[in-house]
Amino acid sequence: MERARASFPARWEDGGVLVVDVVGEFDGAAATELCGLLARMTGTGQRLFVVDFGKAGRCEPGVIRQFVRATLETKAGPGDSFLAVVASPATRPALHTEGAGRLAGGIHDTVTDAVEACWASAPEELGGAGVLN
Repeated sequence: MERARASFPARWEDGGVLVVDVVGEFDGAAATELCGLLARMTGTGQRLFVVDFGKAGRCEPGVIRQFVRATLETKAGPGDSFLAVVASPATRPALHTEGAGRLAGGIHDTVTDAVEACWASAPEELGGAGVLN
């Protein structure tokens, strides 16, 4: 039986934060696809992101490591993007172990907390300084 591919439905939250849900199995191909999506959105000027792993299926620590490293490596210069992740009970151990807490927005239990962390982390030129727009 073929495994279901991961999908990444997205929506806008308060103040222009893009929330991307990880739905299905998060394997190496899915990590590469998600990193590409985030890079393309950064190229359009989007800077505030939340990735919600709440609906993710199996997440191998090595794949989470690939995602975290790729995300950290794409940040450079004054136009940094800010990414927070939402962990499910199944994904939290791998996210913590593989360093997702080093992402600008950190690891959170809810999308609301993650969105607020993005705004708290964002510099004033992105509308941050702890104020939700």
